Amino acid sequence: MPDARVVGITGAGGYVGTVLTRHFRQAGWHVVALQRSAPADPAVEHRPYDLTSAPGPALFEGLDALVHCAYDLRLIDEAEIRRVNLLGTERLFEAARTAGVGSLVLISSMSAYEGTTQIYGRTKLACEHLTTQLGGTSLRLGLVYGDGGGGMAGALTTLATLPVAPVLRPEPYQYTVHEDDMARCVLSVTAQRPVTTRMAGVANGRRVPFDEVLRGLRRSATGSASMRVAPVPGRLLGTALRLAERSGLRLPFRADSLDGLVRPAPAVPNIDLWTQRRITLRDYADHMLGAAPEA
Repeated sequence: MPDARVVGITGAGGYVGTVLTRHFRQAGWHVVALQRSAPADPAVEHRPYDLTSAPGPALFEGLDALVHCAYDLRLIDEAEIRRVNLLGTERLFEAARTAGVGSLVLISSMSAYEGTTQIYGRTKLACEHLTTQLGGTSLRLGLVYGDGGGGMAGALTTLATLPVAPVLRPEPYQYTVHEDDMARCVLSVTAQRPVTTRMAGVANGRRVPFDEVLRGLRRSATGSASMRVAPVPGRLLGTALRLAERSGLRLPFRADSLDGLVRPAPAVPNIDLWTQRRITLRDYADHMLGAAPEA
């Protein structure tokens, strides 16, 4: 497709990256997967990249836009997290800007807000500041859910399908976004000329209680939203997870991720942007619970 616009997507093999790759291709873009290993689909062009590398000009050859999804979630130490993820983002975007890539988009998180105590949120917030300085756009994704079943929603589905599901107390909430709606927002911002958006949240504005999140995921996985629950103090669970991590155990759910659940952002920033662009962000209950949570 010699006349197609070209987008590079870091972390294209992850959950969000896979959804974006599919939507960009459907919209007529040529996608270049910037990641360690070759993509599962041989029709997607591959250029080797990881966050610890120093990207050269060849990585960006022919790119009209760059969407940065990659983030190393395996790390626990905050200094190491910032060295890999923040400095990796800085190297990538500075090199892309020098190479003349026109549109830079950071896939951030609703965990990134002033005052967050979460390491992941603080690191993403620092990446956002860097992105703004380089003229790019940061998009704070809510809890992404859909047919892909990956990311945080995938981890929470494991909890939701247990014989007895742990429900945090006091009950937190999440802002949610369907994977297809998320992709439409990213496409809209990536294609804009000139770049006018610097940061926006990508999520429906309703606060979805944690219990409702789990019931929706259980219904999607099993066909029924009915579940037995056990109230668990969030602080106690966080302490247990941290002790397990310090002992060297590899867990499917991290203490830092729990911080993002129990201390969510107060609101979705700049949400009116999507109304202006005629993009509807569907409500979680409408899609996952048939318009109303089951009892």
